[in-house]
Amino acid sequence: MNTVSRKNHNIIPYVITIAGFALLVMLVIVMLRGASKTSEEEGLQAAQDSIVRAIVSCYAYEGFYPDSIEYLTENYNLTIDKSRYLIHYDKAADNLMPNIIITAR
Repeated sequence: MNTVSRKNHNIIPYVITIAGFALLVMLVIVMLRGASKTSEEEGLQAAQDSIVRAIVSCYAYEGFYPDSIEYLTENYNLTIDKSRYLIHYDKAADNLMPNIIITAR
């Protein structure tokens, strides 16, 4: 007489494995979002720094602050990705530092 013994399949290890994998996937997604936000903030700060550097260079060489960002791109090799950033440039006078606001699009 052949007796077939059936093994009890315990489902708990499978559930724990799937839950652990789902938790790991969620952790990776959260980390990638944080890295993307940090990268965007650093890009915004780099754009701000390069504009200020070009403005100060213009004032040092020519004795006045430029009238526009376009003047800096033409004469001081400033390159800003205008598809990524909005730039508000407000100049009050030739001898006063312009107000610059840069935001991400």
